[in-house]
Amino acid sequence: MNPEQIDLDALVDTFATEWLRLGDSQLATQIVADPVLVLGPDGTTPVPRSSFLAAVTARAKAVEDSVHSRTTLAGASAQSLGDRMVLATISWTFSIGDSTATLVSDFLLQREADAPLRCVAYLPRTNVLDHLE
Repeated sequence: MNPEQIDLDALVDTFATEWLRLGDSQLATQIVADPVLVLGPDGTTPVPRSSFLAAVTARAKAVEDSVHSRTTLAGASAQSLGDRMVLATISWTFSIGDSTATLVSDFLLQREADAPLRCVAYLPRTNVLDHLE
């Protein structure tokens, strides 16, 4: 395997792990662009980071309020788009009670020299809220 791809995969794995901690505002400032493009029911829309994080916080609260729920990284793939952009598909396993679902999202990530990957477009394929009781 190409050493650059191994490094890219490691960067995307780190990003995916950090994505689950978006409630940390300092981390969110580092890994989410302002504005961030978000795919919604009416298409892709630029959303101010503060509004995006408010929605993420509300979603996280709903998940936390669920009894015995857990989200873990299931896998990630990355494709370099030139020197500065990465297309990543990330999947998580979401378990609640006895049921398990796979959550999948695509991300357009920007990479800078020594900075963490930064999400410039978030394209969710699935929604965790659809799996809450």
